Amino acid sequence: MPTFAVNMKHTPESCPRFNEEVRKKFKDAIMIRKDAGEKYGVNILSACASTIEHKTFYIVEASSLKSVENYFIEIGFAFWNAIEISQVIPMEDVIRKIIE
Repeated sequence: MPTFAVNMKHTPESCPRFNEEVRKKFKDAIMIRKDAGEKYGVNILSACASTIEHKTFYIVEASSLKSVENYFIEIGFAFWNAIEISQVIPMEDVIRKIIE
């Protein structure tokens, strides 16, 4: 299954830690993320955040970029984040291709 890197960034003003409206949307997103993942076939492999930089990073598996996009729209993360989605391959695959 294809792997995607999802990089998100928001402003301090739209941070769920400081903005009550966004905090509510964040709590709602957390409640529906599992169901949305099943609906769109998105499997979260890893999720990390750099809180001081207001950035969030996900590595996911899904059948298509559109599925990943739909997932993050449905859970609401697109409301307060600028989102970049890139299809990626494991670095070991890159290394193997280069040294062959």
